[in-house]
Amino acid sequence: MIFLIPILLIWGALEYFYRTTASNYSYKHQKITENYSTIETLVLGDSHALYGINPAYLDAKAFNIANVSQSLYFDELLFEKHIDSLKNLKQLIFTISYFNLSQKEDTKEDNWRKYFYSNQMELEVPIVSIFNIKNYSLSLTRRFSSSLEFIKDYFDKGTHVKCDKNGWGNIYNVSSDIDLCKNGLERARMHIDGSLDFERNLARIQSVIDYCKKISCTVYLVDLPVHSCYLSALNMKKLKKITTSCQILESANSNAKYINLRADSRLEDTDFYDADHLNPKGAKKYTKIINEILTNPKNEP
Repeated sequence: MIFLIPILLIWGALEYFYRTTASNYSYKHQKITENYSTIETLVLGDSHALYGINPAYLDAKAFNIANVSQSLYFDELLFEKHIDSLKNLKQLIFTISYFNLSQKEDTKEDNWRKYFYSNQMELEVPIVSIFNIKNYSLSLTRRFSSSLEFIKDYFDKGTHVKCDKNGWGNIYNVSSDIDLCKNGLERARMHIDGSLDFERNLARIQSVIDYCKKISCTVYLVDLPVHSCYLSALNMKKLKKITTSCQILESANSNAKYINLRADSRLEDTDFYDADHLNPKGAKKYTKIINEILTNPKNEP
């Protein structure tokens, strides 16, 4: 018992910290529920959407519920969680990345995140077993060293919320010291998974499109800009299949539109934080471009 007391005290302190300290997960859950009655546009996606689409530059009242490494699996769960409460939803934005159409559920990216979706966003997550103790203790979801870094980061910055009230990730400031071509090659190697199997994730998008059709909501599939060095290092066959798959969804559904900005001619190096993420300047620029299309569907990217 004497041996266990310090362990239990450390565990209890970590658990209290995780449960009481706001994060992007808990903060976004709070904000979307507070604004159910006013949200007209909902942005789903991973870090490309989190940092790349700023609701402040959309005419409609919008909320960005994207998060780092958020897969289409969790996009669908979030949509199902909130859709019945979003009575004024008119537009839904799915962001399309090089890797997310082939991304599987319960990968290493979800090792700890899935428990935060379950506990802090109140999602029913099928890949989280009710018999797994981590489902009931957030402090056990991460290694002790990661928890210490989490605490240090909080005390250094005074918060773990890394987005504004509209859900936009506001920490990717303009960077001038990154070699975008070198970074592009590195990030491309990270994202190449060798898979051309899009079936399950396309089915998820189609399911959402079908539901949105019933409530007169338009679904936009947005392929955000990436740096040319990143793009050229990717599998061209997969890129072509991504484009074709999105075009098929658009042609098969009257309420779906594909916006391909992947290699937009208006891109500048100063729009990037790194080779596949926009900085605040780039987010402002491209959210305004997206807004023009949303407000006037005849406008093409």
